[in-house]
Amino acid sequence: MAKEVTFTPAKLQAVIAEAVAIAMGQKKADGKAAAQAGKSERSLKNEIAVVKAFKKAGFGDVTPHKDVKTFNRWVAEGLRPIEGSKSLKIKNLRLFHRTQCRTITLEERAELKAQSDAAVARHMNSGAGVANGLDAAASNVTDIKDVQ
Repeated sequence: MAKEVTFTPAKLQAVIAEAVAIAMGQKKADGKAAAQAGKSERSLKNEIAVVKAFKKAGFGDVTPHKDVKTFNRWVAEGLRPIEGSKSLKIKNLRLFHRTQCRTITLEERAELKAQSDAAVARHMNSGAGVANGLDAAASNVTDIKDVQ
């Protein structure tokens, strides 16, 4: 009463591969849009909160990570929030919009570089700085792009 096996090992492997592909496709289809976009659910929620908060504050269309960044991210791009402008606190971040920023002047850039060099020197002169070396101290310093 036993039936004969009609599958060859190669054919069986092809059927298994097809079933796995279908199952994985359904799993991805059932997943959230965040996973498909390469972002976590928390990241998407934060971006939605940023857009809502800046729209409510009157900034119009906002693109997170492009129009809205932290103070240090703007400085790293050669921009600086205008003195007196207020950040918006969203979750644990204080963010500034692009319209709240101005270009860093050459004098300010030189001053920031001097402050950075002084901080590295202080770190190197301390006991921890000598033990860790220049690379460890320099890794904590934000690079400032030359924007003109």
